[in-house]
Amino acid sequence: MAAEAGKIALAHFRTEMQVETKADNSPVTIADRKSEEVLRGMMEKHTPAYGIIGEEFGTQAGRADREWVIDPIDGTKAFIHGVPLFGTLLALLEGGKPVVGVIALPALGHTVHASLGGGCKLDGVSCGVSSIGRIEDSLLLDGSICTMERLGRGKAWAALRARAKLHRGWGDCYGHFLVATGKAEAMVDPIVSVWDVAPMAVILPEAGGMFTSLSGGFSITEGSGLSSNGGVHAEILAGMGGTEL
Repeated sequence: MAAEAGKIALAHFRTEMQVETKADNSPVTIADRKSEEVLRGMMEKHTPAYGIIGEEFGTQAGRADREWVIDPIDGTKAFIHGVPLFGTLLALLEGGKPVVGVIALPALGHTVHASLGGGCKLDGVSCGVSSIGRIEDSLLLDGSICTMERLGRGKAWAALRARAKLHRGWGDCYGHFLVATGKAEAMVDPIVSVWDVAPMAVILPEAGGMFTSLSGGFSITEGSGLSSNGGVHAEILAGMGGTEL
């Protein structure tokens, strides 16, 4: 499914597209909508009893205790600017908890996927997080320093960044991908929806790391996200204040 969605995204990538602004002030394109339509069609065909939660077309109730969660293009702002760090996110929930997660990066040609108890794989090969245990030796990632500041987390995040070996703004799903594959130690998302992070809640633990909200909770509906290798997780939570604003 992720591969099919990726084909649609790539067909529109770096082409002239109309960009619309949604009610939450986020952008959307024909590629987002067409990708989700194809994904929903495949899900309805192969798992007709499952519910569907999608960013572009909302929630469709199912008859089973399983739900698909879709973000057809995570990183739409990168996508519309011709930056290849966007992806398709899929998760399967069972009883409201993620049991399968996928991050597919079509422009880069990589896919990370995991299942509960089944480990995490990068392009079919087992992968895992780094073993670094100090902020001072870490690469820390975020999607936007401006968002951190707008949400009142700017000073706390700046203090952590100042201690880190390296900081970059490689955000959205690409940041979480880098943590899961051992290339970075932490990715902080101060504001998210369920489709932004549902896959991370199974991918990171199966890769040997951790995923929580910035309050330290394990729910995918708390509105923020922190992926880490586990070794720096507690220190980042403490540094960010450990509570939601």
